[in-house]
Amino acid sequence: MFKLYYKSPICYLSLHSDGNFLIKLDFCQEKREEKSCELLEYAKNELELYFSKKLNVFKTPLKIQGSDFEQKVYKALIEIPYGKLQTYKQIAEKIGHKNAFRAVGNANSKNELPIFIPCHRVIACKGLGGYSGGLGIKKFLLQLEGVDLAQFA
Repeated sequence: MFKLYYKSPICYLSLHSDGNFLIKLDFCQEKREEKSCELLEYAKNELELYFSKKLNVFKTPLKIQGSDFEQKVYKALIEIPYGKLQTYKQIAEKIGHKNAFRAVGNANSKNELPIFIPCHRVIACKGLGGYSGGLGIKKFLLQLEGVDLAQFA
């Protein structure tokens, strides 16, 4: 198992890899012991480009984990373009479970690869919804991508 810390503009991001795929990203406040690999260096470089607004689509190989339903949700999230938003309901409809918008929200909360699987781009019909890293981080990521948050004030 490999781990690398990236100091983002919002906090440290702990990146975890099995050597072939990125398997987890955690938001954290401090850097700890790390053991990097080529894949993590690649992911770190992509994050650097993303946070400097020079990357819109990640190419880091991801290990998408979870139930069949959760994996469908995550694959649909990856298709949401940079700077665009979709609702939990739209994602539910897209994956063929039109009434499962709460289950989509639950899957988002379990997302092991936030930012790379952009659950921050999913909102509620009447507001921003939640975010596993906290609403402040969700707002930061959306503003970074050029989303006007005035509509949610």
